[in-house]
Amino acid sequence: MRKLNYWGIAVVIWLLIGVAFWWSTSEVKDRKDPLNQSDAFVYSDNGILYWFELTSQKGKVEGTLHQQKIIEEVGKVPLIEEKKFPLTGETTARGYEFKVNNDGKFMAFDASFSNGNLVVQKQGKKDKEVYKAVDQEELDKYVKALQQELQMAIYHSEEKEKNRLRKFFSDLDSVYGYLYSAENESFQLFVKIDEALLQGELTGSLLMMTETGSKTTPYEETRYALNGITDGIMVRFFTTVDGKETKLEGNFHEGATGFDLSFWTTDQKLSFHAVTEEEFKQSYEEFKTKAQLF
Repeated sequence: MRKLNYWGIAVVIWLLIGVAFWWSTSEVKDRKDPLNQSDAFVYSDNGILYWFELTSQKGKVEGTLHQQKIIEEVGKVPLIEEKKFPLTGETTARGYEFKVNNDGKFMAFDASFSNGNLVVQKQGKKDKEVYKAVDQEELDKYVKALQQELQMAIYHSEEKEKNRLRKFFSDLDSVYGYLYSAENESFQLFVKIDEALLQGELTGSLLMMTETGSKTTPYEETRYALNGITDGIMVRFFTTVDGKETKLEGNFHEGATGFDLSFWTTDQKLSFHAVTEEEFKQSYEEFKTKAQLF
């Protein structure tokens, strides 16, 4: 009976040793996985910084894809947009396969190592990107470099914005006016900007030409005084309609070539385009003649 107990204890001990050996070799193997050798894998390109934070255990990969991107929009101060995408993956015969979750849409990547760096290729694409293996200190240097790049973008954006505004108001001064014609040809609108200051203030008028359908007075026109503001992107006019202050809002297309503008007779914005004096006079006479004929 005592021998059986000894054998049972021996078996348990050998099982524990086997489990401990398997666990230790598994842990060593995971630690030797190249994904676990670096704090991050970084790729930088023209104002965009990407880096993978990855861990691998027993053939499964978890981590995060970080993106920091300098955003430059006309009329706005540059800023850094930061995004984080959860990542899962697994080892494959050629390296790894990553699946990145972009707001519920999954992107798949193949990855492998070359000279200690991570080579990543989006599935279905030919281009490959080399992500450098870095420690936390090196990663911080990349982030700081992007911050410095942002400061340079902000510095230059101020001069770019001044140049853009100067050009816009110069172009605006050269435009005779802006015309809109209804698709059913029932009315026509003409906006003339008499004064545009570099600070953004506008003054002008809106001429509304309308077919009335009346035989005695088939054509009618009404002129409204306009005051407004613009930064070369948005435009806002104020006028008085039937004794009430009315606001018209819109946006310039590209430069001073035209704009979309709200109007009190419709829920949709109307598209105005720049015209010369000759083009306006021709359109004005044609509309007036047509209204009188019908």
